Amino acid sequence: MTHNNRIVMILSAFLMLPGTALATNTVLSGIFDGSESATAPLPGTCRSNDNDPLMYQEVPAFQVSVSGTYTIVDAFNPNKSFSGVDITAVLYEGSFNPALPQTNLITPDGVDVTADVVLNAGTDYVLVVQQWCKNPARTWVSREGAWAVTFSGPGKVSSGNNVTVPEFTAGSIVDSDPTVASECATSRYQQIGPIQVSQDGPYHYVDISINFDVDMCLQIYSAPFDTANPVANQLARFDDEGVLEMETGKDYYFVVQPLNSDQTGEFFYVFAPPSPVRISAAMSGSWFFPDTEGQGFFMDVFDNINLLFLAWFTYDLERPASGVTAMIGEPGHRWMTAIGPLSGSKAELDIYWNSGMVFDSGEPPSQSKQDGTMTVEFFNCFTGLVTYDLGSSGVSGEVPIQRLANDTVGLCQTLTEGPGQPGPL
Repeated sequence: MTHNNRIVMILSAFLMLPGTALATNTVLSGIFDGSESATAPLPGTCRSNDNDPLMYQEVPAFQVSVSGTYTIVDAFNPNKSFSGVDITAVLYEGSFNPALPQTNLITPDGVDVTADVVLNAGTDYVLVVQQWCKNPARTWVSREGAWAVTFSGPGKVSSGNNVTVPEFTAGSIVDSDPTVASECATSRYQQIGPIQVSQDGPYHYVDISINFDVDMCLQIYSAPFDTANPVANQLARFDDEGVLEMETGKDYYFVVQPLNSDQTGEFFYVFAPPSPVRISAAMSGSWFFPDTEGQGFFMDVFDNINLLFLAWFTYDLERPASGVTAMIGEPGHRWMTAIGPLSGSKAELDIYWNSGMVFDSGEPPSQSKQDGTMTVEFFNCFTGLVTYDLGSSGVSGEVPIQRLANDTVGLCQTLTEGPGQPGPL
C-alpha cells in the first residue's frame, strides 16, 4: 500500500465516524505578477485615507454546492512570518463593476483576516482580491506573489481558481484518538506520514481552523513520532503559522494536536510550497561557476521592460599560439553580450558579438552581429543554469552558475521566495 493510500484511508475513517459532519474546505488562489489593473480602494479594503489605486484581481463567477454560512480566511495575512501578498477579499453577487464598487456588494467590511458570510447554492458570486493599502509604484518592494483565500462551510466552492490541497491538511480530532503530553499540550493527537515533498525550499504553514474550530498545534518530525520523547527528531513546532526548510527525498511526519487544550473538533491548515522563482532586479550582479574561476557572467535585470542583459567574460576555445601577444590584456580573452525577454524563472536571450573597435575610442564604429542563443534559468536566489548555443561556431553546452556575492540575497528572497500557491506537495 502506498503512503498516499494510507493517508486517504486514515482521512476516510475520520469522515465515516458516526455523528461527524466535517466542513468542506476550499482554497482559491492566484498570483499577482504586476500586470494587474488598479482601482481605488474597494469597500472595506483599506482603513487609511490613501485613495491611490491598488492592484486587484477578479475571480470569475463561482457557486457553492450547499447554502449556509462559510468562514472565509486570508491565508497569507501579513501578520504571518512570511511574505505573501497582503490582500483583502471582497464578495459580490452576480457581477463586479470597479466603477460602481457598492453595487451587488455582500461584504461591506471586506475580508481582511476572516469573516463569516452566508452564501446560497445556485447563486453566482464574484470574488475580488485587492492588495491591502500599498501602492506598488511607491514601494521599494514589488507586491508580486501568491494570494490564497480559504472557504470552510457546508459545501464545495466551484471556481476556476480552485487549488487541490493535500488531503492530510484537514481532518478531525476525535475522542478515540490517543493522548500524549508534548510541548503543544496534554491532549489527543494524530500522526500522518511518511510524507515527502516535491521540491526543496521553504514550506509555509498557516492554521486556518483557529478561525472556526480547533486551535491547532503542528509538530513536524524527521522520524516517526516517539510518544515517550516528543522532542526527539522534532524539526519544527508551529502555533498559528511558521516556515520550515524541507528537502526532497526525505520522510517527514506530521503530528496534529489541539493547542493548550484537549478539545475535539475539526482542524484545517494551509501548507504552501515555495513560490516559483521569478527573475527580479535582485538577480542582477555577478554569477560564476567555481570550476572555471576567472570566467563568469554579469547580469542586469530591467523589471519595468521585462528584459535581462548579460555579458559573458570568457576565453577562446584554445590558448593563443606561443608568442602571440596583445597590446592590452590577455590575447585569449573573449566576451559576448546577450539580451532578451524574461518570463518567470527563465530568460531567452540572443547572443551578440561586437568587433571592429579599438580601446577607448568610438572610431571605427562597432560592428555588432547576432550569432547564437542562450537560456538563463534560476532555480532559487543562489543558483541557476546557463544553456548556450554559439551559432556558427558550432559550440553548445551549459554552465551551472552561482552568485559571486550575496549582497542582494535578502531582497531576492523577499521578492521571490514567499509562499507559493497551496497545492500537492
